[in-house]
Amino acid sequence: MNLWHPIQRRLDEPVPDLVRFPRYFEIETVNACNARCPMCTIDDWDRRDGLMDAALFTKIADEIGAHADEVRRVHLYRDGEPLIDKRLATKVAELKGRGVKRVGISTNASLLTETRAEGLLLAGIDEVLLSVDSLDRSVYESIRVGLEFEEVMANCLRFIELRDAMASDCQVWVRMIRQESNKNEWPAYRDFWRERLRPTDRVDYRNLHNWGAQLVNFRPIAPADTAAPCVALWSLMVIFASGDVPMCNVDYNNKHPLGNVRDSRIADLWRSQTQNARREAHLFGKREGICVGCTVWDEGANGTEEERKKAA
Repeated sequence: MNLWHPIQRRLDEPVPDLVRFPRYFEIETVNACNARCPMCTIDDWDRRDGLMDAALFTKIADEIGAHADEVRRVHLYRDGEPLIDKRLATKVAELKGRGVKRVGISTNASLLTETRAEGLLLAGIDEVLLSVDSLDRSVYESIRVGLEFEEVMANCLRFIELRDAMASDCQVWVRMIRQESNKNEWPAYRDFWRERLRPTDRVDYRNLHNWGAQLVNFRPIAPADTAAPCVALWSLMVIFASGDVPMCNVDYNNKHPLGNVRDSRIADLWRSQTQNARREAHLFGKREGICVGCTVWDEGANGTEEERKKAA
């Protein structure tokens, strides 16, 4: 019996290689946000980790750098707005200096001033995902509560201009979290951004997910398939600002802890008995806790841009 067959179909590397070290990281350098969005769980957070200290980040960067040939992407965000961390560009440079191939962030762009944008581009950032949920001011501000639509749009458009003027290779992603209030905007949204981006940039949407069945009043807008093993267990490690490592990227309150990178090596946590037991449970359809009914990685709800064009 091939124990790994159900997940191997969703991955493009041998599973034993993937279990040696994570291919993807989401590192939360700051645990705070300047918005209050209905699809977020910030009001339910039990932790207030603040800003990750420099020594801890350097330890993480050193360990990732030692595996730079294996790691595909490091994103410097998780639960919150990464640009609240005023030393974010320095952290990007630390990772790039250790040979990490792709370093990125996801931002609501409210703090993406020209100065911050230039700093990130000069540091060598490879990807910036701009989260803009609508082109309609009233809809946008009903979703991104506390942010100003005109300011965000101006920051996004200026970032694209600066990226091009500086001849940076940074790839820009523009993404909508598709939900009831904006679900019919996709074709116009796609066309607006596509006209302003390079062919190598991306415009897409992710359907609203249920945060591992933890999002209150969740209303799905597309059918979900939650039976398959979760790809995150074989590919993604999340590190909170405190150094805590949760099971995955929807475990925002660390209900299923894996350990802490302050006193453990990333590789040891990744190959631990705890994480391997979770992998085995998923392979045999034995989901537990927040995994039951989780829709975050449902592939059917989040196709490629080309597939969405055909569906529009």
